[in-house]
Amino acid sequence: MRDYIFPPIILPLFLTLILLPFLVLVFVFTGSTVFRLLFGVDSDKALLLLGMIVFGSLVNIPLYERKGVELVQRYEIFGFIYTVRSKKKLVIAVNVGGCVLPVILSMKLLLDIYDLISPLFLLGALILSTLIVYGFSKPVVGVGIVVPMIIPPVIATIASYLALILSDAPIILLPKLSFLVGVLSTVFGADILHLREIERIGYGVISIGGAGTFDGIFLTGIFAVLFSVLLI
Repeated sequence: MRDYIFPPIILPLFLTLILLPFLVLVFVFTGSTVFRLLFGVDSDKALLLLGMIVFGSLVNIPLYERKGVELVQRYEIFGFIYTVRSKKKLVIAVNVGGCVLPVILSMKLLLDIYDLISPLFLLGALILSTLIVYGFSKPVVGVGIVVPMIIPPVIATIASYLALILSDAPIILLPKLSFLVGVLSTVFGADILHLREIERIGYGVISIGGAGTFDGIFLTGIFAVLFSVLLI
């Protein structure tokens, strides 16, 4: 009976039409809720921020180019073998939705909480989280810099929690600090500190912010806020 209900062609269609819209709705609801919590804005402004990040994820701003790799391709036609050599550039870019806007939002949060927490402990949380993220991230050929998704938000939340406790700051600041630490530590630990190893990726466009909205930088901030709510 199951074969008649979900034949091979229908199942992918079911997953696309049902699950994908559901995940999009969850993403929109969660993202807008996080923005309302962090910035105290109403639903319309929260959705506007989320929309700016979503559409900004389509934009990569090239920063500079580096020497890529030389590709050698061999072809055989009617017994004759010939070689085609081509050079591929490596372009370093920054993604607007996946990096630029989250960093700007983090700077806004930094201004909000700077006078309420010891700068020493704030810097310590950022450095600790950055070093751990750096240790877990690595360049992958043809993909970019990858890091286990759960590591950055969990580390950012724990480091932020310790920073607030040690500096005797209000624990209610945890979501804002977690977002700030999560975003910046991922930018530095997963991307910027690995730029010297970027040649290992090969060629193509390597974007800081990676896949845009669904890259680790933005989602780290979102998940860090969700985890921090559990500790308040």
